[in-house]
Amino acid sequence: MRNVILKLTGSTLIRKTVKALRLHRLANQWLRWVPVENTLPESGIRYRARRVESLALSAEMFDQGLLYTSSCLPESVSSFADLGCNVGYFTCWLCDRMKSTELKGLMVDANGEAVDDARWHVQVNRLNNVRVLEGIVGADQNSEHASFFIHVSNVCSTTLPPDGSSRDSSTWTKIQAPCVRVEEAWLQSFGDTTCDLLKIDVEGSEMDFFRNEGVFLNRVQTILVEWHKWRVSRNELEAQLSGNGFCLESILHEDAELGTAVFCRKAAI
Repeated sequence: MRNVILKLTGSTLIRKTVKALRLHRLANQWLRWVPVENTLPESGIRYRARRVESLALSAEMFDQGLLYTSSCLPESVSSFADLGCNVGYFTCWLCDRMKSTELKGLMVDANGEAVDDARWHVQVNRLNNVRVLEGIVGADQNSEHASFFIHVSNVCSTTLPPDGSSRDSSTWTKIQAPCVRVEEAWLQSFGDTTCDLLKIDVEGSEMDFFRNEGVFLNRVQTILVEWHKWRVSRNELEAQLSGNGFCLESILHEDAELGTAVFCRKAAI
């Protein structure tokens, strides 16, 4: 079944056909009843997929190594924040690369279904120092709740869909999600501990986070960020993070729509 679903997600033509025939929905129903579970051989980290998108993402990240490589990481990571954590695969990948389940970490996502899977990954792998929160990051500090749009594909949910597409109710579901203050949550869980690695993939809200969570950024050493060009340019991103004390280390990927980059804290003079 896993191979069949992967073939269905691997072709543009097939994906369009699957959507038209609602096979996507049927495949997701199957995966909810019979999740695909695997174990990373070197570390014993377990992961599962309960949606078509998660299955494809796990193949890209774990089987094919297409999304991240160890070169994007600091030499040592003992603490991290995974913002826009989705189902929690990045945390699984990070623990596998660090060969440790003792990492201190904060995982946040506003999609409740994805958060359920993230919590499963934390529990099954006994990541006792990792806290999972449901909510939006980067919102105005005075707001308790904010609008969030759940996409039919669980990897695209966002606070602001591009091009006014949120009016398409067959694609987006609007909800109200709690706002998470990352600095406050970090202090409650880990005190004044440094955050070695911040991974942020919040589908267009990255600049809101950088502007509103400057205090938290002061404790971060390395940032792995996906930026979305319909909200922010690379030059704007670099200017913002330079003002927060970071310099561009490398561009991992860039195309017409988005990019992924590593920023490191500037060395003290």
